[in-house]
Amino acid sequence: MHDWRDSECITILKNCKKAIPTRDAGGKVIIVDAVVGAGCSTPKHRETQVLYDLFIMVANGIERDEQEWRNIILEAGFTHYNIILVLGVRSIIEVYP
Repeated sequence: MHDWRDSECITILKNCKKAIPTRDAGGKVIIVDAVVGAGCSTPKHRETQVLYDLFIMVANGIERDEQEWRNIILEAGFTHYNIILVLGVRSIIEVYP
């Protein structure tokens, strides 16, 4: 989702919400993307984040912090999310209807 503007991410998530079952029936959307400021702050992690930032700039993308993700998720009509830190600077964002 880092290649899309906020309004486009909201549209994508709204369409996903229409296509999945309710939360009680196991519905969720899984996003694998960076969450700025999440995770540890070791020198290796910071170095990886800087390299990822450079890649995102070249790809004309955007990175979002948790509050920015939250705004997009709620605006798309979802009620809950969970962020799981994995793979260095990337996280799994579980989004529930």
